[in-house]
Amino acid sequence: MSAVQKDRTCKGKTYNLVRKHTKPSAEENGWQWLTRDFMESDAFRTLSGNAHRVLFRILIEHVSHAALCNGRLIVTHTQFIEYGVTGEYVADATGELEFKGIIRVQRGKAGDGTSHPNTYRLTFTGDYEGAPATNEWRRCTMVMAKAWSTTVRKQRAEQRGKLGRKKKTPLRTSEMSPLRSSEMRKVSQ
Repeated sequence: MSAVQKDRTCKGKTYNLVRKHTKPSAEENGWQWLTRDFMESDAFRTLSGNAHRVLFRILIEHVSHAALCNGRLIVTHTQFIEYGVTGEYVADATGELEFKGIIRVQRGKAGDGTSHPNTYRLTFTGDYEGAPATNEWRRCTMVMAKAWSTTVRKQRAEQRGKLGRKKKTPLRTSEMSPLRSSEMRKVSQ
């Protein structure tokens, strides 16, 4: 036996006290287990500050439902902002988490006077149907994480800018010419 196994905290009264005071208590409102592998992964370690806040806000929602609704978690844009995520970076942060395989997002739709919000699923824990964790975050390498910060983030932002945006056209053509045209500037110089 090694010296670690002979330690007082491995067996007996001390071990039971350590276990008692380090496990989640029954009085807590809920808890979520994060494994060491997950916290040491490239996917988790390379998250931006806003992505960390988005992840923990989704975890709060998960724990609020007694960890039984993973895959049907709804967190609104306003809730992310109230938790401390910078408003214009909410989509970027959720995109980062999805790219690195930590969450999966089912995009909601708007129209007909009703809106359907995005729903989130954490990949490191089982879902509401009883399926085990998919652990998609294991696929994220340091190369992928660097690619996110250099190129993929910009590409996704451009795609979001194009998506669902209608170009505004004038209702009618203006009868008046602009006050200063480029020709008048040349003449005045």
